[in-house]
Amino acid sequence: MQIKIRKATRYPMILTFVVIITISVMMGVVVPEITDFLKEMDIALPMYTVALIATSSFFAEYWYYVISAPIVLFVMYKVMRKNMPGFAYAMDKWFLKAPVFGELIRKISIARFAQTFGALYASGIDAIRALESSKKTVTNLYLIESLDNIIESVKTGSSLSEAFKNTGEFPSLVIRMLRIGEESGELQQTLEQVTNFYANDVDESVGNMITMIEPTLTFVIGGMLLWIAAGVFGPVYSSFDTMGL
Repeated sequence: MQIKIRKATRYPMILTFVVIITISVMMGVVVPEITDFLKEMDIALPMYTVALIATSSFFAEYWYYVISAPIVLFVMYKVMRKNMPGFAYAMDKWFLKAPVFGELIRKISIARFAQTFGALYASGIDAIRALESSKKTVTNLYLIESLDNIIESVKTGSSLSEAFKNTGEFPSLVIRMLRIGEESGELQQTLEQVTNFYANDVDESVGNMITMIEPTLTFVIGGMLLWIAAGVFGPVYSSFDTMGL
């Protein structure tokens, strides 16, 4: 599961960094070389060409800021997360509700929690102690708060399925499986089924996310190349028309 988590987070970060480097090199080195002659031409440049020249000038002058900005932001995020609990909680809540990534974080957390809770419960540990120990496998602070509420509800006499349902943070599948396990006395087996289901679902979700990221970043690079081509060759062709060529 740790490998899946690293794969889910590291791959997009590496691809994004590569795209930033590529755009910086294109805009800061390549584009200025091919747009210098446009500045010397006595023609009116279209807006997209002016924007291209201005963007390339910015990258050429401040490329080190562009490349270092993601690294600086990442370090700042880590420092703020470590020293500001409120910030860490708000970010975890936002991550959990973010498109694509939010559902993946939830699935990974559920799989890890269910696997640990099932193993501890099967070994004879009571439900409350098993919940408290299994909670340590969850890293999202917003979900940890929900698990704290579940533990308090179970201590006051609520069933597991009812306690999980009241938080509103766990899928209906988990709640139904917990209810079935409680009613049948086979809670360990149902937790194993939940674990297997979400472990497989995580594999599929990671694969789908990577499949989605690759064409998205390819589209970004392709759009940049199209912008460069249009910004450079558009005015050239227009000048040919003006000269009657």
